[in-house]
Amino acid sequence: MILIQQFRAYWLVASFGFILFVAGSGLLFWNEGRAVHKTLALDEALNDGVSLMAEIPIESTYEGRLVHIVGSLVTEEPLTEPDYGIQVNSVKLKRRVQMYQWIEETMEHRYGESIASVETEDRTYYYTMDWRDHLIDSRNFYIRTGHHNPRAFPLESRVQVAERVQIGYYELGVAVKDRISSFVELTSDSRPEDPAVKLHSGLYYHCNDVWNPEIGDIRIQFAFAGLEGETYTVVGRLSQGVLVPYQTSLGSHVLLVFKGEHSLTDAFKQEHKSQRMTTWTIRFFGWLLLFFAATATASIVHVALAHNCYLSRIAPDPAHPVSANLILSFSLALLITSLAWAFHRPWVGAGLLLAAASPFLCCARGVVQYQRLN
Repeated sequence: MILIQQFRAYWLVASFGFILFVAGSGLLFWNEGRAVHKTLALDEALNDGVSLMAEIPIESTYEGRLVHIVGSLVTEEPLTEPDYGIQVNSVKLKRRVQMYQWIEETMEHRYGESIASVETEDRTYYYTMDWRDHLIDSRNFYIRTGHHNPRAFPLESRVQVAERVQIGYYELGVAVKDRISSFVELTSDSRPEDPAVKLHSGLYYHCNDVWNPEIGDIRIQFAFAGLEGETYTVVGRLSQGVLVPYQTSLGSHVLLVFKGEHSLTDAFKQEHKSQRMTTWTIRFFGWLLLFFAATATASIVHVALAHNCYLSRIAPDPAHPVSANLILSFSLALLITSLAWAFHRPWVGAGLLLAAASPFLCCARGVVQYQRLN
């Protein structure tokens, strides 16, 4: 009866806490399942991988195998922007276009509440001009008079990708070229032939005055990724001379691309490290959702657990709610994590389950000792 009354008093907060609990639990379980499958896939791929010399002709015996190669990038033809005199031998050439546009900013002013609890709002609109990568629709402005932006970009941003890229005798597939994405700004001293285009600080301006641009003026910046001659390490499946993603028995795809020279073992260590960083980041956000869920439902959980002599010790203490919510959310996070690992690595799952149950076991032990003394 008390629990029902407590829920009626805090039903909105409790419902929000339940939604957070479901979201946090789902996020943690999905993340751990993803981490387990990725770890098993990387371990399987490492056992199947073989290191080859990029300068030695491809042997048919390695067809369909996971191979590891290290070498310099080679492109057949340069990527060009002829209107700006740009020519570079690289895997990618990016053209970033920005346009000078009107920008609307608002500032809200809130005044005191009336007796009927109705709040009065007032907004002030400011209009500034600046460079933006995307089109700002001035038709949605509050004050449209005198603040008109063009309806479209006169020149679009784009990324050119070299059609054929090789490391020695091995051609890089589309997925490999997609992984080469560390762009470096391209600067050039060559002036474009069009006198209407001005070059300043590595940027190409389509305007009358670089220092006083007008609405609709554009500026262009170029960048490249995967310069010819740079050393890259690639681990992927060999398919008719092309390196593509490797599919493991679990259905996961493995494709490792790193700049610089790395051994087969080092490449997998780098990938494991990257996966751990991703996993722990998602774990933190999942635990955070559980902590807020425990905080939102603390009063109801306290009433529900207070009737059990063993569980009452871990019930959220109204005097110290944060510490109790921390313990409860950590235990729930560890419990969900242990369930994901139990099927694939039982010892890991058992250890996490024991850690999740430790606060409950400690409280039960304290209750038993208290009953013996009394």
